[in-house]
Amino acid sequence: MSTGTRKVRNSADIVAGDQGSQRRPLPDEVREVADRLIAALGDNLAALLWHGSWARGEQTAESDHDLIIVLRQVNDDLILVIQGLFADRSDWSTYIKSEQELRQYPVTGRVQFQFGLVPLYGEFEAPPLSLTGLAEDIRLLATNIHHECRYLLVHGTRKVHLGSAAEFLRVRNARWMYYQAKLAVLALKARELLLGRSYPETRAELRGRLTGEDERAVVDTIDRWPELRDGFEGDVTPLVLRLDSVMRNLVAELDSGEQE
Repeated sequence: MSTGTRKVRNSADIVAGDQGSQRRPLPDEVREVADRLIAALGDNLAALLWHGSWARGEQTAESDHDLIIVLRQVNDDLILVIQGLFADRSDWSTYIKSEQELRQYPVTGRVQFQFGLVPLYGEFEAPPLSLTGLAEDIRLLATNIHHECRYLLVHGTRKVHLGSAAEFLRVRNARWMYYQAKLAVLALKARELLLGRSYPETRAELRGRLTGEDERAVVDTIDRWPELRDGFEGDVTPLVLRLDSVMRNLVAELDSGEQE
């Protein structure tokens, strides 16, 4: 499966939304960043793609702008150029790859190149998906989430850890579990593809398909984070246990399907 993106040099022409979705003006900050990257990287820039919750129109107060920057080649000078462009910008996250690195991309992590992208500039060939890769995506995400959840429960909830203040730890732990919830949502989206269904690009679409209370609660954690945050900063244990349980069940489903 290949994904082609259209070449855009005039950022005023860039709009968010494609593949039949509602089109809307690109935020000024995103347009400015795109212009600066296109100008600074020149012919070394192969493609620039906006993705994540802002690109899907479901951002929260915790959301960053996410960019995929595809370069003809990667070298120290180009990375430092990109560093300079973001030196005075917060709430941004960039994923930098060369065209060769995309051709050599591992079997996991390929969904991000196939869905939910808003092309800002250039063309690139997305690493193709496979059922094996999707299954491995779920296992890898679940393994990482298990580790973070169990480590935090056993070691990360102490009031003092390496001299850190208790309040800092409470905020840090809750924020880290919020991030693990976002990864869990990616695993649940990958399951939809593995089951032969269409990819749910938004959390609302995914939630509408879920039947398990805990799985829906994980999605709600992200959407309702402003109202839930204080409670989880007081005691993050319920969220940690729920995430660990959802991932255990997801892998059990995967194992059961492979045995049939």
